[in-house]
Amino acid sequence: MMKLTTKSLLLSTATFGLMLGVAQNAQAGRLITGVTATSLTGTGSNWALANVTNGSGLPGNQPSLGGVHALSSSANAWRSFNTAGAQLAAGNVISITFQLGTIPTDLIGFSFWNTTGADSTTIGVRNASLGYSTNGTTFTSAWTGTFAQGGTTPGGPELINFNLVKATYVRLNITSNYGDGQRVGFNEISFKSIPEPSASLALLGLGLAGVGLRKRA
Repeated sequence: MMKLTTKSLLLSTATFGLMLGVAQNAQAGRLITGVTATSLTGTGSNWALANVTNGSGLPGNQPSLGGVHALSSSANAWRSFNTAGAQLAAGNVISITFQLGTIPTDLIGFSFWNTTGADSTTIGVRNASLGYSTNGTTFTSAWTGTFAQGGTTPGGPELINFNLVKATYVRLNITSNYGDGQRVGFNEISFKSIPEPSASLALLGLGLAGVGLRKRA
């Protein structure tokens, strides 16, 4: 029978603390609050654009990086006027610009809730890209891809991660939807910064303390 010594236990604790700290630092994120949509190009709004950043439809009607969003409605989602589908089919781009704050902040990803409900799945955003800027004029690409189509029941977000950038503004460029010939829309978008350092540093400290005790043992 293997005997667990104090030394091996301390080493295991150190290793676990270091691994857990690194994992949390890589995966965790902090919600960027106070985000506002500042402009919309290519179409007008049939449902209010403010709905995509105010948390409406999420638990407690509060912005979040997670949580199940209620079915799309005029009270909790955005959709364009009925010319958007034709604009996208013609190869045009619908762009929404968001302001994260007044000074550049660390940005590492975002959460996206597409439209849901029997009457809304085909208007959801399909292909899009996200750019970032510190001046609101010149944007650099951070992500390009395809969002999953929303379902007929309430659902959680699609989580998008990318390398850390400094941003004051972000711009979502929508190039296609899921087939509706008149509109495009989505439920919510929220942006993620690096986590507060306290939790990760505490875990790393635990690991380093274990290493120190191991060396003295």
